[in-house]
Amino acid sequence: MDLPLASWGSSLLPFGGELLWTALPWILLCGVAGFVLAALICYQLARKCLLVRRPPAWHVAAKFSYVLILVALPVLGGAFGAVHSVHRVLSQALVRDLQPVFATHAPALRIYLEQRVRLMAPDQPVSMRSLLEPLVHSMVYRPASNSYWERSKAHWINEIILRRGGVLLTEVLQDQLIARAGVLGDTLTGADLRDLSKLDKSLPMVLIDAIEHQASAYFHSLKLTVALFALLALLLVWCEIMLYRHYYLRRYPPATAMPVTMPPM
Repeated sequence: MDLPLASWGSSLLPFGGELLWTALPWILLCGVAGFVLAALICYQLARKCLLVRRPPAWHVAAKFSYVLILVALPVLGGAFGAVHSVHRVLSQALVRDLQPVFATHAPALRIYLEQRVRLMAPDQPVSMRSLLEPLVHSMVYRPASNSYWERSKAHWINEIILRRGGVLLTEVLQDQLIARAGVLGDTLTGADLRDLSKLDKSLPMVLIDAIEHQASAYFHSLKLTVALFALLALLLVWCEIMLYRHYYLRRYPPATAMPVTMPPM
């Protein structure tokens, strides 16, 4: 039995356009917010003369801190907005777009599993991975040509399907079937999988919950990474200021003017 990849992807074509138009305002908003914050930080640095250096070469190099702040914060702000908007759109699309797709294909998946189970003995241990592996491999995207674009697209699509999608589907089905069979431990037999009719209703919702949980963890880690990069950029500027103030000025203090004494009359 084959579930072609095109039948899954054709239902999700509007998702890409919505993602683009939803992400742009958030990218611009967070980018502008990052630029305003960068401008305020640079204003305070200039007002307090925190980037003034005595050595001419160091004085010029220190001015690159302005460039770093004015570039890093807007760019990272835009990246944060993009991650946030993609997360919002994905969470909405999971229920609105993906769940109906899963619900449409759940009977076909159940029939596929039933056909595979009929070939097994009632007391034979069942590995959900071995049951689903032929199905997952049948959904691979094969490049239409030998071009770099087609080969790259095939690589990333298959990475998602074979590794992440296959593992997720296997874990969800394993948990669902163990719970419905009422067995102890994580061992299933052919007899436990004779009646799979209830999967048609429960599987789509469980898959959506599992995908949403993994997506939330992934996007939260991306947001944290972007925030850490912004802090790292500011930390570099702060470390340079501390290096000048607490190392250079202590080692090479400014020369003090000697008092001028008048000769005796």
